[in-house]
Amino acid sequence: MNVPQTTDPIMAPETAQLEGLLREALAGTALEPPLTEVLERVDSTNARLLEAARMDAGPRVCLARAQLAGRGRRGRAWVAPPDAGLALSLSWPIAADQRVPAAYPVGVGIGVIRALEALGVEGPGLKWPNDVVVGTAKLGGILVEQRLPRSDRPGRLVVGVGLNRRGSGALGLDREVTDLEALLDGQGPDWLALAAEVAGWQMRLHRVLMAQGLAALGDDLDRLDVLAGRTIEVPDTGLAGVARGICLDSGRLRVEDEAGLLHHLDAGEVSIRRAGHA
Repeated sequence: MNVPQTTDPIMAPETAQLEGLLREALAGTALEPPLTEVLERVDSTNARLLEAARMDAGPRVCLARAQLAGRGRRGRAWVAPPDAGLALSLSWPIAADQRVPAAYPVGVGIGVIRALEALGVEGPGLKWPNDVVVGTAKLGGILVEQRLPRSDRPGRLVVGVGLNRRGSGALGLDREVTDLEALLDGQGPDWLALAAEVAGWQMRLHRVLMAQGLAALGDDLDRLDVLAGRTIEVPDTGLAGVARGICLDSGRLRVEDEAGLLHHLDAGEVSIRRAGHA
């Protein structure tokens, strides 16, 4: 879906610096360096890259210091005050004959976690379908969107990543959240270094995911899936049961109900049922 920008983006001076960090991150990979822009503010980094589909045919990276209308899954707002979060999007052209694997978004989550581990974060996990968590606290999330190709322009695959860098306790949210500064004893990574690490992993994994799907990351998924083996609930449907892992082909969550019937979930809210909860 194309979401028009309502606020004119303001360019930031760090674009050249991020370009250099990405060149270093991709050194030796033979990957095409992305067209990169760093903005002081923008409505949505994802929307900007979806709108940019006519402008070029290569990969792109957009980083914003402040995102005024960020979107999460199911149309929710992504809350991130200026300089308190990471608002990063990447995009690639998609040809008419290319198929994006259904489990691609799960692979994106694994890539984000690999970047966090490289930066010293201990214990990050993936809570299906798109949350990055540490313990029971949400650290960030992803949003994957696709613009289908037409005769007058290529299609576009856009990956949005949002992470809390600091100040998560002041967000006033109704769920448990955390941030990198809290997890790293007040020594959270530099804004640009964090963006380069996350983008570098996504650039490297994109080619793998498009060619092989999630099967290439099965070992990572086994260790990072925080729902596997847990008793969960799906409030939208009332389903309750034990999570039996994420399907490598479809990206669906498998849930075994009390009768032993296996359900395959495409999307939806999932909560872990706490001990003693009826």
